[in-house]
Parts: sequence; structure tokens; C-alpha cells
Amino acid sequence: MTEPAPGSSASPTVFVLANANFVTDRLAVGGDLSPRFSLARQQLDELVAAGITHIVDLREEWSDETLVEGWAPEVRYLHHRVADAGQKIGGPWFGDLVEWVDAAMADPSAKVLVHCHMGVNRAPSATLAILLAQGTGLRPALDAIRSARPVAVIDYASSALAWYLESTGADARTRRNARRTLARWLKANQLDVVKVIRSIRDTEHPPNRWLVHLGPDDPRALAGVLAESGDVAVGLSMHTCPEQLSQLDEVLFLTDQGLVGRALVVGPIQPAEPHALLLPVVVTNLFDPVALDLPATVEEWLSEGTNPRLLERAEYGSLTVRRLPDAADPVDGTGALADVSESSPPTTG
Repeated sequence: MTEPAPGSSASPTVFVLANANFVTDRLAVGGDLSPRFSLARQQLDELVAAGITHIVDLREEWSDETLVEGWAPEVRYLHHRVADAGQKIGGPWFGDLVEWVDAAMADPSAKVLVHCHMGVNRAPSATLAILLAQGTGLRPALDAIRSARPVAVIDYASSALAWYLESTGADARTRRNARRTLARWLKANQLDVVKVIRSIRDTEHPPNRWLVHLGPDDPRALAGVLAESGDVAVGLSMHTCPEQLSQLDEVLFLTDQGLVGRALVVGPIQPAEPHALLLPVVVTNLFDPVALDLPATVEEWLSEGTNPRLLERAEYGSLTVRRLPDAADPVDGTGALADVSESSPPTTG
């Protein structure tokens, strides 16, 4: 049985929904909030209930800061971004991180979550630097991280160790021994990172596709906003708040004249005055109406006018992909029917 790291409790909180694990009683490591807003809210509530007061988000590619500010404004948030490209990470990045965490933990009631996207490389490596700075030995720190989070590959461990050795002014012999210890531990505790990442991706759901019915003047209004403000989020009035709604879901705009555009969801549906629900989206395409032969299910929804509608895969294909004619098909002046958008994403998600 692995002994807990110094300062950790023997029975730390076990999260049911949140993608996190306590390494000590005050330091947790993990992945990000779910892209599905309803689940993300439950995960954050679980983190707060476990005493998390500070969150360090290491992702270069995204941030949940806006969600945390809206749902748990009492939680302090640091977006300490770094790429996950297998590169060496410079010492100042670790130094700034450890300084912020040390300041947070000066409050004896504080608990810190350090996370990246999957909790495989960046967050475990950052946690290693924090534990080393707190006085935990190299091997006990590595064992504690892997014991708490079995998917932790800790690919940037050498960068974390290099920062620690430099910051403590370690002599040449100490540096050699530490690097040797790390190499031996990694060899003895090797994980197949491709297999680990694939297993995590297999649990992730592809983005949803939604249909939103616009009024006859709405496309012109959207175009005016974009022309004036550029690439900004706009709020679309909704009738319902679906549980399946997720970050970066695709939205198709439909009017009575046909398909007129696309957008990406960039936030949860929010209440607004007077008694409206607004969905934040970034518009990616607006174009002249493309007349479509709508599936009967979509025709029925269109007559009801309740926004938004979750599209089935077959419905999405019928709205976005046009069949190329074969030799027996009549050919009009354009030669062949094509996809309604040059940037149409694959239906596999």
C-alpha cells in the first residue's frame, strides 16, 4: 500500500462527477469541466463542496473561467496556460505557478485544484513541481501523483525537476542523482500514453448539433452586429434550456426560406430580462438562404417554433450534405450540387 504524501489525509474525498483526485488533503489534480453545461455545473458544485477554493487551469486551448465566475464566484481562478506539445517547459512558468499556489495555501483552509484537459501530462507535472517545492521527496511525490491519479503519465516531469533543482541551487551531484531517480521511476512505472489518451477520448461525446429557427429579419440583424463588432458572441433568444447543450456545439440557422448560417455555442443559456433565455454563440457563417427539402420531423418542429432543436445525425446530414449527381441525373447550369458550406464538419464528430 502506498503511503500518503506528507500532509495528506488517509481518506481523501473521492469525487463522483468531478474529474479530479486529491494528492494531499489540500491539493488536487485532474482534468477540466465537462463540455456539457449541466454536468459541468454539477462537477463544480462537487469541487466546492469538497472545499476547493482555488483553481489553476493550465490549458492553452480553452478556459472555464467564465463558468466558474458565474457559478462559483468565491473560487479564485488562475489561467496559467501552457501548450501540450511535448516541449520543454521553462523554469519561470513553474516558478510563477508555485508562487501562486503557495500564496493560496497561506490560508490554512484553502484547497487547490490544478487541472489541464485530461489530467494526464500538464497538471500532474505541475503538481510534481508544487510537491517538490513543499518539501516532498522526488520519488514519494511521483508515487503520490500516480497513486491518486492512475492515468497520470507526467510527461513534463523532467521540466518540473529541472526547475526545482535550479531554484534550490542544487549542486552537480544532486542534479545527477535526481535525474537518475526520475529516469528509473519513469522506466519502472511506464504508461502507454497513446493508450491512456485513447481510453479517455472513448468516454468523450462528440459535439451536438442544434437547429435554431430565425425570424425573417434576424439574419440581417446578425450580419449588422458582425459587421460592426467583428467576431463576438451574440445572444440568441431560446425557449428551453436543454440538458444536452455543450460547449462548442454546432448551431444551424434556419428561416422559412432555408438554411442561412452556422454558429458555435460558447456558453450556457442564461436568463435575461424580460423573462427570456439567451444562448451565447459565435457566428461562423452567414449566407443567402439555401432552400432545402426538410425532413418531416424538422418541418413539424418548424411549425411549432420552439428553439433550439437537437438534431439527429440523419437530420443533420439531410440539412448539410447534398448528393453529387450521377450520369443519369439532370445537370443544371452549376454542374452539380455541392455541400452548402465549404467548412461543413464531418458527421462522425
